[in-house]
Amino acid sequence: MAASSAAFQPLLVRPTNSLVAPRATPDISSVSLKASSAASAGDEKPKTNLALLAVYFIAWYALNVGYNITNKQVLNVFPCYATVAAAQLIVAWFWLLPQWAIGIRPVPKPSESNMKALQKVSLLHGFGHLVTVLSMGLGAVSFVHVVKAAEPVFAAVLSAIFAGSIMAFPVYLSLLPVCAGVAIASAGELSFTWACFGAAMMSNLLFASRAVFSKMAMSGKDQGENMDSANTFAVVTMLATLICVPVAAVLEGPKIMGAWNAALAVPGMTQFKLASTLALSGWYLYTYNEFAFKVLGLVSPVAQAVGNTVKRVVILIATAIAFGTPMTPIGITGSAIAMAGVLVYSLVQQAYAKK
Repeated sequence: MAASSAAFQPLLVRPTNSLVAPRATPDISSVSLKASSAASAGDEKPKTNLALLAVYFIAWYALNVGYNITNKQVLNVFPCYATVAAAQLIVAWFWLLPQWAIGIRPVPKPSESNMKALQKVSLLHGFGHLVTVLSMGLGAVSFVHVVKAAEPVFAAVLSAIFAGSIMAFPVYLSLLPVCAGVAIASAGELSFTWACFGAAMMSNLLFASRAVFSKMAMSGKDQGENMDSANTFAVVTMLATLICVPVAAVLEGPKIMGAWNAALAVPGMTQFKLASTLALSGWYLYTYNEFAFKVLGLVSPVAQAVGNTVKRVVILIATAIAFGTPMTPIGITGSAIAMAGVLVYSLVQQAYAKK
């Protein structure tokens, strides 16, 4: 899951129980979930409750902004990136297990074949989240989100290479503004470092790979019981935790306590404040994805493309304000071109998909 991940990014149709490559703008912490193939042109779509949809959109945006801010606040004083990433995933366990125990949500029971597929997806999801958190620790969150806008480029290339999914030439052409925007924004970024840029690009590669290989792996019909999109995301998140915790222990185990004590020496920082901010970032990470699923089941692909682009702009502006990140005119221009390019790509891709 910018996260991730950062976070899953399902198709904005009715999400079900399978994982697929993203057709629009993917998120820093998202695995894409397969849209229902049962929906046909003749099906009647139920009327959407606009008030409820507005609440979902606001919650999705607000929780996403909350994650990016609290995540950066923790990393600023406690730069153990792998430990922070693992801790954020652990929070999902405390959020999900009680709900399953008391029956608020059905317990997922993936089939054996589905579990094998999810294990592969969780590997990419776990490492994708690790490098996303790393990129946000190494540079400005706003800049990371500009670089993350290039994820569709990776998804398009990997889909063509590994899945044989070739799109129309105008779709590939529409990716050029995204690449140009990221390049211009990088040139104008005052806090640019190759380490931050490289980690964000690696995040793009891992999350795009996750989406492509999940589509290939999840083609089977036997998914198990209660494996809707939300529970599929839950299982992948929990499996990713089992990957990230050992990695964090190996990479940062000996220095965790020293870094934690150093963080407590920062003026105004307390044990409770640091722990609660870390836990809150994990809760934000999981719940903003849950609201993303709710939105995805209610809106059209075009609305999804617009919503995703607006969301990324909101995060960019909010984090720049929250951390006082200066942006040069070149950086602002590049960011605008990249965001507009992602929206254009999404709309062109969907237009040709209908054909």
